[in-house]
Amino acid sequence: MIYYHNFQVELHQYAERGRGNVFPEIDCCPMCRAQNRLQRHGFYERNAIENNTVVRISICRLKCPDCGKTISLLPVFLLPYFHVRMAFIVHLLLSVWLLRPLQVSRQLRRFYVRRFRVKQTDIALFIRESGDRQPCEVFPDREAIRLLERMRALDPAAFAWQWWRHRLSSFMAAADYRGARVVPSF
Repeated sequence: MIYYHNFQVELHQYAERGRGNVFPEIDCCPMCRAQNRLQRHGFYERNAIENNTVVRISICRLKCPDCGKTISLLPVFLLPYFHVRMAFIVHLLLSVWLLRPLQVSRQLRRFYVRRFRVKQTDIALFIRESGDRQPCEVFPDREAIRLLERMRALDPAAFAWQWWRHRLSSFMAAADYRGARVVPSF
C-alpha cells in the first residue's frame, strides 16, 4: 500500500537526506484500522528523474504489528510506478499540444498523451470541484491545454497530492488498473 506524504522538500534535498528524512509516525493502520503505531520496516531504493539526471532515493516502508501489511511512504513529488516527476509530465504534455515537442521519444510522448486522454474528464471534474468555474473548451486539445495550465498553476506536486486525497488512485494510472491501494494522507 502507498501512503502519499508531503515532506516539504524538493527531490535533491530528499535525496541528500536519504534515510535521515523526517518520516511521519502513523498511529493507525490504514488497512486493519488497529490503533498501533506502525513500525519501520526498512527502505527500498528507487530512481527519480529530473532534468535528465537520475537520482537514487530511499523510500521508507512501515509495517503494521497487527495485520502484518506494509506501507510505502512516497514523497509527494513522485507518482507511483513512474520515474519522472509530475512537473516533467505536465511540461511534456503541454509541449505536445503547444507544438513544441521536447527531445523525448515519440513512444514516451504517445504513452503520456494516451494516459492523459483517458483521465481528462476526471481531471476536468476534479478541477471544477476544486473551485475552478471556467467554462470547458469545445475542442479536446484546447481543453487539455487549459487543464494542464491549471495543474501547473496549482503546482503539479500539490495537484497530485490533492488528487490522491480525493481519488485514491494515481493521476496517471491506467483506467482499468486496480492494483496498489493508496491511503489518503491527512
